[in-house]
Amino acid sequence: MSCDEGSPPRLVPVQSVNGPLKFEMRLTSDPRLLGVVRSAVEQFATALGFEEAQCRKITLAVDEALSNVIRHAYKNECNHMVQLTCQAQPEWLEFTFVDRGEPADPARICGQPLDDVALGGRGTHLIRQIMDEVSYERLRDQNRLRLRKYMPDARKRACAAESERKEGADESRNSPAIRKHHRRRQR
Repeated sequence: MSCDEGSPPRLVPVQSVNGPLKFEMRLTSDPRLLGVVRSAVEQFATALGFEEAQCRKITLAVDEALSNVIRHAYKNECNHMVQLTCQAQPEWLEFTFVDRGEPADPARICGQPLDDVALGGRGTHLIRQIMDEVSYERLRDQNRLRLRKYMPDARKRACAAESERKEGADESRNSPAIRKHHRRRQR
């Protein structure tokens, strides 16, 4: 969008750029910023062609991961930095979180059993269920968490489009005009 002084906003066409689509956020570990991140992630996933339900799930996974960084790595202190990199390649969408908080305890990363009555600990289950790949590593004094979701399968979309095309052709063959035409030819 472009906003010239005194004129209403107008859409400006986006130039096509080769290479990965990527943006980064540096934010404080303040939970009030979770909504900002959710909005950006949902818009990013939508722009990449994920269906609405899948966008919500991806957004939930990223929200859970960032909440865990704030809660566990930074012990709910709001003045620390978190870097979030969002990157799309033709095959996948990836979110990388880097923080300098407490290292994650591998025993806690697996999460609580789903049948456990405790309220917490289910975020990691959700993240692993939603995302295709999840990896954590401690590098020197930094935590790095990567969440990867594979792009909707282009082959499946092509097959679905082909099926729809064939169904449309079958329906048109059964239309009254086509049946009338075939009856004439048979006479």
